[in-house]
This record gives sequence, structure tokens and C-alpha cells, in this order.
Amino acid sequence: MDAFWAIPEWAPADESHLLGSDAGVTNIAYGTGRVTYSTFDAESTDVLRLDFVPEFITVGGVALSPRKDLEQEGFIFDANSRTLYVRHTNAKDVDIRGSGGHPALSFVTFDDPHLAAGARLPSHYPASLMNWDSREWQIGVPQGKFGTFTLLLADNRSSHATFHFNGAQIFAGLDVYNAGESDATVTFCATALAEKRFTIKPKELRRIRTDWREPKSDVSLDIANGEGLVFDNLAYVQL
Repeated sequence: MDAFWAIPEWAPADESHLLGSDAGVTNIAYGTGRVTYSTFDAESTDVLRLDFVPEFITVGGVALSPRKDLEQEGFIFDANSRTLYVRHTNAKDVDIRGSGGHPALSFVTFDDPHLAAGARLPSHYPASLMNWDSREWQIGVPQGKFGTFTLLLADNRSSHATFHFNGAQIFAGLDVYNAGESDATVTFCATALAEKRFTIKPKELRRIRTDWREPKSDVSLDIANGEGLVFDNLAYVQL
């Protein structure tokens, strides 16, 4: 995160993220063409990378003005990298709105609720969101380039696996790390949607996005040479 703050271009270009703040961030919410957040202190300089063009920015309900520097309260927007620098001195609540952008994503992180490493995923996890085939998936320890608990195939030689939403959701993707020594491929499939095939190179951590726009209940994965694959951060659009 410190690297993203220093070099915003390293952050994902197709998502909005608050990369850093001089003050602690007490809450934040993302939407299509919108970011709202609050800081612990009224005075702060904040750095964001946006997937939309901001049209107006308010702090405590008062509009900020664009500036060439941040010696005073205001903002600078770099249109090439879509990096936004905001300085506020009199209020804590920041509201950024604009045009464009992708729908905000929700995530299953496999850390909340916590399950023991090696545990097979229960049929309902998280409670009311998803269904899993307990024979196919299990919780993995932090490993590779993942610092939190992960998702593993129960049989790492499997060539096919599935998961199910309780009610249709838009499946957006997964983070995938290949701990193996050769290329692995993963193909995501859902009824009436275009298949999405990805190659993950050895020791590569890849953020996969399907760019699907239609909600589906069932998603399947066809896997080749996937013995070293580790998954995390299942992304979906909450409907």
C-alpha cells in the first residue's frame, strides 16, 4: 500500500482506490462514479486512483476547487493516470462524484468468517451468499504472494471445479497465484456468457476480471496444469 501511495500508477486502473491519507480513514464506500470517505482528522492530504473522471468534490458539503498545487485546500487531478490528490483542512467527510467508472465490487476474502487451514468449505460460505461443493474446495494458509488465508482446490490435480451463488450475482473475478514451475490456465464458464480463459505464469500473482455484466448463479472453472494454483479475493457485483 505504501508503494501504491508513492506510485499510484501501480494500483489497478479499472477500479477506484484510496491509496493513502495523512490521517486515518474511518470509513469509505465506493460506487459507480463515486467515492465517499471520512478521515479521523479534519486536516489531511489524500491520494486516490479513480476509474472515473471526477466532476465535483465536496468536503463537509463545501465544494473544493482545482489547484496547481496543494499549498491550500483544494484538489489536483492527473487525467493521464487518473490520480486525484485532495487536501482538506476544515472537515472530515469527503464526497467525490463523476462520470464513468465500473460498478463497485464486493469480495469474499476467506478470512471472515475464519475457518481453520485445511478445512473443507461448508455448503454455505459466507452464510447466505454462496454454496460450495465441499469435496472440491478448502481453506489454505497464507502463502506465495498472499498474506491472508486463501482458497485451494481440495485435489490440486482437479481439472474442473464449481461454485454457486444463492441467487444470481455478477461474478467479477479472482486473484490467482501460480506457485508451480510452469504455465497454468483457468477458464471461467457460465451459461450463455462468453468463456474467459487466462494463463498464469510461474510465480505470477494475477488479478483476473471476467468483465461479465450479467448475473448468474453457477460458475465453473476448467483448469489445466493447476497443481500450484492458489486463489483469493473472489470479487462480485452485489445485486
